[in-house]
Amino acid sequence: MKTHASPRVSFRKTVAAGVCLASLLGALLLSACHRSSAHPSPVLAAPEPPPASHYKAGRGLQLSAAAAAFIGLQTAEVGTRDLGSIRGATVIPDSARLRTAKGDFVFVANGGWFLRTPITIAGSDGTWLAVKDGLYDGDTVVVQGVRALWLAEIQAVNGGVSCTEGH
Repeated sequence: MKTHASPRVSFRKTVAAGVCLASLLGALLLSACHRSSAHPSPVLAAPEPPPASHYKAGRGLQLSAAAAAFIGLQTAEVGTRDLGSIRGATVIPDSARLRTAKGDFVFVANGGWFLRTPITIAGSDGTWLAVKDGLYDGDTVVVQGVRALWLAEIQAVNGGVSCTEGH
């Protein structure tokens, strides 16, 4: 008989332990339900993704690698060449120019930052622009993705609010 009693005691202890564990889990789950939505559980909160861009006055805009790839960002180095009657001109591709109501600009790349820089155009042959002021030989400028970069800058400066939202 002792052999039969031992399994029953063992079974009862297992059932009791299971009931105790179920009660404990139920209490934990119910206590989580009583939390205010103003104080979400850190376990349940999803991590916030890193921002696609970051703006800093004087430095310009910094993009995540994913954002730069998404807009197809490409850069080129500023060089010099003869352009029409202008000898030894500082030249950039026309695709690098951003024309706005406030003038002509390019985005100069510097260590992962893109600074919108005003330029003065001396001449053009339709493909290349001779830059009179604003750039130096050896500067790196954005030649593809200029408008998308400008829109990202506007949104970053406005605190993530687009111009269509009345700001």
